[in-house]
Amino acid sequence: SKFTFEHKKRILKDNLGFFRSLDALVAPERNCRTLRTKYGLNDLKLIHVRHGAGDRDMTTDEHVMRFDFVLLPGQKYVDRLNKLGYLKPGHYAVTGWPKFEVVRALQRERRRCFDNDNPVVVYNPHFDQRVASWTKMGRAVLDFFAANPDYNLILAPHVILFARRWRHRASLPRRYDKLRNILIDTDGAALSDMTYMLAADIYLGDGSSQVYEFLLQPRPCIFLNAHQVAWENNHHYAHWNFGPVIVDVARSLGPALALAAQTHAQFLPRQRAAFAFTFHEEPDSTAAQRGADAIAGFLAGR
Repeated sequence: SKFTFEHKKRILKDNLGFFRSLDALVAPERNCRTLRTKYGLNDLKLIHVRHGAGDRDMTTDEHVMRFDFVLLPGQKYVDRLNKLGYLKPGHYAVTGWPKFEVVRALQRERRRCFDNDNPVVVYNPHFDQRVASWTKMGRAVLDFFAANPDYNLILAPHVILFARRWRHRASLPRRYDKLRNILIDTDGAALSDMTYMLAADIYLGDGSSQVYEFLLQPRPCIFLNAHQVAWENNHHYAHWNFGPVIVDVARSLGPALALAAQTHAQFLPRQRAAFAFTFHEEPDSTAAQRGADAIAGFLAGR
């Protein structure tokens, strides 16, 4: 929202002295570039790290060029950003995805979210309603699971969807609150730490990058095409190759769920190939260490 961005701007402005004291600032967001463009901190090295690894057009934003150095999760971003002319040789490194290392190190057991053994579906609508399914299909999804208690549903939207509910037209009727097979979380920490991505058997989504995190353990995926998008040859919808894409919840969601386990084999090779293309991994080092080494090397002029 407008107020959120004003808050970000105020934080930068109120802490200029602190930012001036730094040699480099590593940030997962892009607004910090105004430290240079608006406030003249030209000696401060700006280093960008990704906070999502999806396919939307915003994931190849030209603002990446305003950073001195960029850490990229995998080859997918090298190819796409180079094609757009946004990367400079010596000013980026492919380091992987440290979040996975945190999740693996915690070695948590899969959270049991329901008191039955029925299949668990995580519905992960994005906030950007130009690509997302919530306003057009969200109620229909909830109604389906309300009428089909043999499936469990975790509603785990992108955290921004309800945090900026007025901007993204996100409302949620109370009639779904007490259904035993539906868990709704619109603002909890589990939306960000992969708790729900690991707890589900099936992913249901639209444009969110979290589908790639779900594929840390490849499982069936189903996608909602709420905008009648001709997506097949559009790399911004590359993740829709990981499972069936449906345009009518009432007619198609039930059959897609019933066949999810059976049809997954045909999508599994695509899931594995896309995961490897998106996330660089090495057996003898961590993404965190590779990122730290890359930043140190850049700052040292190596």
